[in-house]
Amino acid sequence: MLKVLSKQKKTFFLYAIALFLILSFIVLFLTSFFQYKLDEVKKSNLLDNEQDLISTENTVIANRINRISGDLLYVADCLRLNDNGDANYSEVEKLWLAFSTRKMIYDQIRFIDVDGNEIIRVNYSNDGAVLVDKDNLQNKKDRYYFTDTINLEENQIYISKLDLNIENNEIEQPIKPMLRISTPYYVNGKLKGIIVLNYLADDILKQVAQVASTSNGNIFMLNSDGYWLFNSENSDKDWSFMYEDRADISFSNEFPVEWDRIKEQNDGYQISQNGLFISSNVITSRVFTPENNRYSYALGSGDWILISYIPVNSDIGSVFNNNLWFTFLENLKNNYYIYVLILFFAITIAVLVALNKNESEQIKYFSEYDEMTGVYNRRAGFEKLSQLYKNTANKSFVISICFIDINGLKDVNDALGHEFGDELILSVISGIKTNTRENDFVARLGGDEFLIIFEGLDENNAEEIWARIVDAYENVNKTENRKYLISVSHGIESFQCDSHQYIDSIVNRADEKMYCEKREIKKELKVLRNID
Repeated sequence: MLKVLSKQKKTFFLYAIALFLILSFIVLFLTSFFQYKLDEVKKSNLLDNEQDLISTENTVIANRINRISGDLLYVADCLRLNDNGDANYSEVEKLWLAFSTRKMIYDQIRFIDVDGNEIIRVNYSNDGAVLVDKDNLQNKKDRYYFTDTINLEENQIYISKLDLNIENNEIEQPIKPMLRISTPYYVNGKLKGIIVLNYLADDILKQVAQVASTSNGNIFMLNSDGYWLFNSENSDKDWSFMYEDRADISFSNEFPVEWDRIKEQNDGYQISQNGLFISSNVITSRVFTPENNRYSYALGSGDWILISYIPVNSDIGSVFNNNLWFTFLENLKNNYYIYVLILFFAITIAVLVALNKNESEQIKYFSEYDEMTGVYNRRAGFEKLSQLYKNTANKSFVISICFIDINGLKDVNDALGHEFGDELILSVISGIKTNTRENDFVARLGGDEFLIIFEGLDENNAEEIWARIVDAYENVNKTENRKYLISVSHGIESFQCDSHQYIDSIVNRADEKMYCEKREIKKELKVLRNID
């Protein structure tokens, strides 16, 4: 009897162990496999989000360089049209002073003769543009941008390296990131000198930083030698190539293997032992096309490179170092108590699914919507507009695009603080949402620029809705004692779905209309109120 009981106990014990081992193995295998798949989804979402972000950064920089190039050609035309060969440049100086004051992004505008002597120099400061006295003009024949530009052919544009401004052989303080864009100046085929715009690159770096703030990792902007021009993680590493005692601080030294791969592949991504690296070249002849295609670019320092970096030792970056076997071992090591928690298996899975679903929805939301305003971001807005354009069955269906720009947002931010600036933006969006239809939608292009898409409305009908929106703003201005006025410039362009037009061209026409209105509004507009 005792033997039977002993055998039964032994059999039961063996079955219990076998069942425990089988169930434990199944649970461990399933949870490990499931965790691995979750990490794969997270990898895919992270990769898509960061690639979209780098693409946005690239577009921001490309648009800015193209606009600066257009400004350079305008400045050159001012000189060419007023150059009578008598060395009297008074009219040119007036035009350049007005242009510099209006633009506020050019530290210097210069005409330098073939010997390197500055003939005209307009400096910009917070007080506006000033003409430099002839006694204070300098010779720049030894500066790299002069020697590089003076040797160009007619109709070429030179883009210098992005560096810090140097005055009297010393780095100017506080530092001024500077980009010089120049072109040789010819008269009747004879070289007379060069025209140079010193662009205050803080303007473009701030835009890069704004987009970088939405990244899950770190955003870098490098020069062709692998030095940081922008580092969202540690700004102390920026511009180290300008200082002899910091020449060893560079991305290429910190990540030599990844740097070699980046130089080989140009655009793409790689996963190394350090984490995920997504890279894209910015300054390339295929990216930039001057408005006048008779001109071509000459690059002074090779490409700029944008990089999104997610470290492998970060919470979100650890997924890029995982494989199925690694995940299984980690589960076994960290969850050795799993055999006593089998009853909680379903709960554990439910929690994991809920967390993953919530995270996926958040990632999807932030990849499509602007966080502050809740409207579509630039990428998602253009994607929805393109789908509407392509997929509409009725090809005579009319769509109107309204390009808007908030007037005086920078003044509000500077004078009252970003809290009031955010309030202004949200008030503008509120007025739009209240007065548009359910099938209309809004996209934020960035900063103070938005698009309103009116489905099925021609330009006149869209203007009627816009009038209601403006009335809503005026009502706020009259009834609320705010420290600023709500003022928005707009331009509307309509098209039919069978017109075979490019979306970008339509948006650009709306943009041009908006800027025409903006110029008129700004003549008399004073956004900030004098409120006691």
